[in-house]
Amino acid sequence: MTDSVESAGWYHLRMARPLIETRPTVAHPSKMMLERFPVTILLGSQLAAMIVIPAIMKGTQPLGLIVGICAVAVAVALFVELLSQPLVLPQRAPRPISTRATATVLIVGAVAVVASALGGRGTYAVQLGLAQESPIVSIAGPFTVWVVFGTALVFWRFRRGEVSRKAALWVLVGVSALFLWEGLTRAILGQSAALILTLLVLAVFARLIRLRTIVITLLLIPIVWPPLYDLRDAFRRATVEGAVGISANAPLERLQLDTQMAYIERLTPRPDGFEALDLPTLIRIGLIPGFLDPNRPAVDTGSRMSLALGGSASNSQSATMLGNVFVFDGWLGVCVFAVVLTLAMGFLTRRDNPWALAAVGLVYWSAISFNATYPDVVPRVLQALVSMVIAYVVVRMLTPPRLAGP
Repeated sequence: MTDSVESAGWYHLRMARPLIETRPTVAHPSKMMLERFPVTILLGSQLAAMIVIPAIMKGTQPLGLIVGICAVAVAVALFVELLSQPLVLPQRAPRPISTRATATVLIVGAVAVVASALGGRGTYAVQLGLAQESPIVSIAGPFTVWVVFGTALVFWRFRRGEVSRKAALWVLVGVSALFLWEGLTRAILGQSAALILTLLVLAVFARLIRLRTIVITLLLIPIVWPPLYDLRDAFRRATVEGAVGISANAPLERLQLDTQMAYIERLTPRPDGFEALDLPTLIRIGLIPGFLDPNRPAVDTGSRMSLALGGSASNSQSATMLGNVFVFDGWLGVCVFAVVLTLAMGFLTRRDNPWALAAVGLVYWSAISFNATYPDVVPRVLQALVSMVIAYVVVRMLTPPRLAGP
């Protein structure tokens, strides 16, 4: 009898131990610079490396306007983050998440990514009209973002001492390889590269890796990108059976977004007929599934911009995230975008919550990464939030009550 009582007591102590010894997912704002100034650091370093420095070195025009837009966005972000430093949000104990629930979200997301890629979602062949998407894409598509949510849950559990560093690193490597495979299968690497960088950002916030790892990764990109770009072109040639129109730029030029942002000179003032979808329509697209609203307009900002620039509707162009904001909403739009982005990231990075960490990845991918576009970001975020709510319900259902608490 004594043995059973002692065993039971040891069992409960062991179950409670992770909750006693673990530290919060986010450090105190004074301890981690990235959490104090997430938008200033992430957005500022990315704009400097991919737009401002290349523009200055090459004399990309309109140089003053390009540098000015980037400077205003970063300055507004820094101002808001400095004002919000004293802000301390009320915290509540995060609800534990079981291993089964975490694995379910991660696996469902991975399967959805594979199914969507094999089904032709957004592939080069589909964009050229040489193939059609499989019906499975409409089913699997909303769940592809679950692989990011599942990865964030793993990282958060690592931060709490419930997952080993080795296991978390394997998840990081495995999901990154999955995104790379998806990009090569679709013969479009931009989104996959942005998602891999999103995983690295999440890993930094979870303190799985250091910020310098991202810096090293960025330094290695000029070496790794050209062979990957050639491999992508090989997949495109297999699709179109020729080399015409395979690549619009040299590999390293695609990493310099200053040439894209330079489109603002040709799009300001906006050409006749070049308008973005209004906000109610964007919200409608984001919240109502396509099969329930078959007559809704397409989010085809890239195609419309290509036409406005004298290109084809089968191509997609962007003046970068900030460039698009400036084209459609001017200087006020740039300021509002920076304020909203900074407030959102500041709120999320101050929360000790697995879903806040997942949302950090969503915000970075949708609004900061080099693959982000405006106004497409609105329905993208709304669709992802709906998918996150479903993932949350699934996790709560799969987490035993003894772990979830009262």
